[in-house]
Amino acid sequence: MARVTIYSSGAHYGPLKPAAPLRYDMRNVTNPPRQLRGNMDGRSKKLRDHLMNDKDFLALLETIQNDILREIERLQKLECGKEVQVQVGVGADKEVDTTHEIQQSREIPEQECSKDADSHDKEYLPSDGEDTGDETSTNESQYGPDNENEPTVVVNCFCHLGRHRSASMVEELARLKWPAGTDIEVIHRDIDKDRRSSGKQKKVAKSSRMRADNGFSED
Repeated sequence: MARVTIYSSGAHYGPLKPAAPLRYDMRNVTNPPRQLRGNMDGRSKKLRDHLMNDKDFLALLETIQNDILREIERLQKLECGKEVQVQVGVGADKEVDTTHEIQQSREIPEQECSKDADSHDKEYLPSDGEDTGDETSTNESQYGPDNENEPTVVVNCFCHLGRHRSASMVEELARLKWPAGTDIEVIHRDIDKDRRSSGKQKKVAKSSRMRADNGFSED
């Protein structure tokens, strides 16, 4: 079982805090036409259909999907390694500490864990514009407080206002086919904010989408 939490946000409102390990700048993707942006956001199928015809949007969608899959596999291998090491230590006089002995997982038999995948060392740093937003950033809560024992992949897609490109990307990611048992949570931090509102606004606008065993449901 793995959990994936995907945030959309706007650089105009400041960076996501704490920063997500996987971050993707959507501002290089061409914005939809004004007539679509004015009345719709990323929750609108018509707006998403427009972006799904954009080659840059599609390429980034594929990249993010592959990165998430690699990160899920990496986290599951680490969890598997910890479980095996704990079992080996059962009955010993001293409790086995597995939290900082990650390298020992290389000695785990292949039947206990899947084969090594390419390590995920790619980090997507936001451009300078994200950290210099005009408004105070919203301090997000810690990820997955009720699922501390569940591997969690946290992703942040951001554009300028967090209403169109990034929100559409997050919605499309949630609709992809994921490994059975993967739970997908979508949070739109800024989708309902008004760019003219005060920077002291603390409301976090969000909507959740959950997937269990590849089933998709909407609130």
